Amino acid sequence: MRIVTEHPDLRRQYEQIVACATHLSFFSQLWVQDALHLHWAYVLNDANQILLRIPFAPKLGIKAYLQPLFIRELELVANLDTAQCNKIVSFLQKQLFLHLNISLNRTDILVQQTGKFQKLKLASDIEKLRAGYSENLKRNLKKVHDLKIEEISYATFQSFFIKQKGEGLGNLNSAAWLRLEKLAAAAAKKESLYCYGTYKEEELVAVGLFFKWNAQLYFMKGTLNDQGKKSGALVFLIDSIIEKFSRDFSTLDFIGSNQESIAAFYRKFGAIDQAYGIVKGKIPLV
Repeated sequence: MRIVTEHPDLRRQYEQIVACATHLSFFSQLWVQDALHLHWAYVLNDANQILLRIPFAPKLGIKAYLQPLFIRELELVANLDTAQCNKIVSFLQKQLFLHLNISLNRTDILVQQTGKFQKLKLASDIEKLRAGYSENLKRNLKKVHDLKIEEISYATFQSFFIKQKGEGLGNLNSAAWLRLEKLAAAAAKKESLYCYGTYKEEELVAVGLFFKWNAQLYFMKGTLNDQGKKSGALVFLIDSIIEKFSRDFSTLDFIGSNQESIAAFYRKFGAIDQAYGIVKGKIPLV
């Protein structure tokens, strides 16, 4: 097993694999990965079969393999059994600078730790979906008054988000926003971008950024202002999106948070915890 820096032939092979594998998520698409990170390499087996596409960056004169912001997890693209999956994990753990999230398609893969995200199975019966909401969420929706949602531009979403949260929230620095803007532009060309805002008396009080791929809808980011908090604007926005798209998609993927308060909020919509593996090298740097 070895890691090989991307070259045109490997890139074409990976592109063909992903095009034929409809089970692979939004995060495995070339255009998504390329928008969010510059340098990529491939984990190959002894038969030169592509197993995994991984990001790298120069660090202290060598390559560091670190999870890019906005990409929740990387997916194994070959059909592998548990022993083969564990062999890949063991190989990655032997790298010097590495900290990656790997999709878990089975529960017996030996990773150091796991992260979580939430996913809601959609159905055409919106009232049945709402019956699965928490009682607290149902009460909050009953209190909603004079709110409406409208499509907004990505620029409006970003401007509102930065105004509420600041440009330097966590890892959301100016470079990160440029990458997310690049992803949004690429998604818009593929008609895979949705930006929505909640309005109260013509004032924008909450925003949500969504991407779609195949039968899944992904909630990337959302926030609200003080007026939005008082009026339940983000709850209203997500509920409205569920109602609007429940017939078009099989799942709403909340992408997830290891921050329990955020994860608990998503669970109130009936979303169920899912897991991904966190693999660390000898010096994880995180």
